[in-house]
Amino acid sequence: MQRLLVLCLAIITGLFTPVYASVVKFIQVTDVHLNQNNSQYLKDFVDDVNQKYSDIDFVVFTGDNIDKPREDDLCLFLDTIKQLKVRAYVLPGNHDLYRNKNLTHDTYMKLVRKKLGAYHSPKPNYVFKKDDIVFITMNGVKEIIPGPNGYYKEDELVWLDKMLSKYADKKVVIFQHFPLLDTPVRSHSLYKKEQYLEILKKHNNVIAVISGHYHQNREEFCDNIYNVVTKNFSNNRYYKLIEIDDGFVYTMLIDNKDLSEGL
Repeated sequence: MQRLLVLCLAIITGLFTPVYASVVKFIQVTDVHLNQNNSQYLKDFVDDVNQKYSDIDFVVFTGDNIDKPREDDLCLFLDTIKQLKVRAYVLPGNHDLYRNKNLTHDTYMKLVRKKLGAYHSPKPNYVFKKDDIVFITMNGVKEIIPGPNGYYKEDELVWLDKMLSKYADKKVVIFQHFPLLDTPVRSHSLYKKEQYLEILKKHNNVIAVISGHYHQNREEFCDNIYNVVTKNFSNNRYYKLIEIDDGFVYTMLIDNKDLSEGL
């Protein structure tokens, strides 16, 4: 009888013990536009992150990592960010790819994997996880005729639909270069955005879409999804510190005016 009472108390105590979800903390950098002349900014950023942020889980670079689709610039970019003490994740933007310059989705991402390590996917659309959060990267870059309009082709949207179904019981964050928010600059808008939004409406597990491209800072809720657009790193050296705690997304735009002062 005493054993049964102890067991019942243990079960009741367990039922009412609060379960705390883990906190995921990372840095988003977008639109670095690196070339041989401005690379010191990124090197200083890497040193700064290594010194200041011992508690972050990873750094993600959301496109336009290089200013022009040149392999030597991409190698310089990757050789620099691989010095980070945490994992770096990379996705391309419209400045990164151009088939005529031999930088296709395939060659670009294979070089990313070669430089950063086997943990990184060699594909432009990929998934990685941290604790109870699933992160999905979406490409949308045109490699044949590059331009500022993003275009998520049907096969990419089908893949996204499958991934959101696969992780239906998880909170999902999407990284991509092209925002879902409207822009007054028509040339930078997302082509056939309605098809993308229809996919998102089928699911209720996406908590945020994090992007760049607009070279401005905007954050808006749309259909229960937090849309985060981060200001460009190039010249002004901005980046965003993001924390996800129990499904809530907290952001802080960092302006590193002191980095590489005088360059």
